[in-house]
Amino acid sequence: MELGQLETFLAIAREKSFSRAAERLYRTQPAISLALKRLEEELGESLVDRTTKGGTLTDAGETLLPLAQRMLDLRQEIRETFGALRGLHQGRLIVGANESMSIHLLPALLLAFQARHPGIKIQAHRLTSERIPAEVLERRMDVGFLSFEPRHPELEAEVVYRDKMVLVVPPRNRFAGKGPVDLKDLGGEDFIAHNALTPTRQAIVDLFARHEVPLRTIMELGTLSTIQDFVALGKGLAILPRLTVRESLQSGRLVEVSVRELDLDKPIYMIRRRENALSHPAKAFLDLVHAHELPGQSPAPGEAQPPRRKGR
Repeated sequence: MELGQLETFLAIAREKSFSRAAERLYRTQPAISLALKRLEEELGESLVDRTTKGGTLTDAGETLLPLAQRMLDLRQEIRETFGALRGLHQGRLIVGANESMSIHLLPALLLAFQARHPGIKIQAHRLTSERIPAEVLERRMDVGFLSFEPRHPELEAEVVYRDKMVLVVPPRNRFAGKGPVDLKDLGGEDFIAHNALTPTRQAIVDLFARHEVPLRTIMELGTLSTIQDFVALGKGLAILPRLTVRESLQSGRLVEVSVRELDLDKPIYMIRRRENALSHPAKAFLDLVHAHELPGQSPAPGEAQPPRRKGR
């Protein structure tokens, strides 16, 4: 059964005439008659009483009439819905991000996107970096932001932000206000770390091991903000992404100390499925991320900002 056949049947029912139905649909009368005949053959019922004038419907035709109208209404609804999706008047965008991205970068992107496309419903989820690739692969998220590049053939990743890992101490700490220190000077200090086993944390452990400096981690906490709170209370030192401690540094709650051997990048990757069948909202969001100047994107004094990478 074709929608064109139902459309022909409805035209005949409305116009009460084969010839007027043909004019309405810009078709010939024989074509109209043939379409109706094929529909009747498929249903096994006569739909129009041809012994009377005016295209009177049979009982079967009266039964089909509302069903055929529902089918054509559904076709129109589908057209309007997908037209709205293409025009970004409706739809949904689902984004997942790790802690630092969720707090410090993602809000600005979502606000900019919502201002451009107020009809799009936004869902943002905060997850650990390790969980995000699976969520994107399983289509539970359109786009994800995380702190490492997942090596998966079905995912495409690009760096959208580059940060640096920095040592932070409380204002009254003996290192505060001093010039650059050596890594060996930190061998006797207590450190507070995040409890997620990320590539960045492993890189810090490797750095201390490579220089044969003991790394004494006395506490592992669940969030970067909690780590900063404990450092501010004098409970230990921490090596954290500069982006996440900007406000604490500006307020004087924490102090950044330069370490000569500490030169660790903290990239933020944006990932998506490698296929081309992204939703229109997802495509629009990718375009916005590429064009948007992220907060704090400018480098620190004397620090060159690496160029952003536009996919691979």
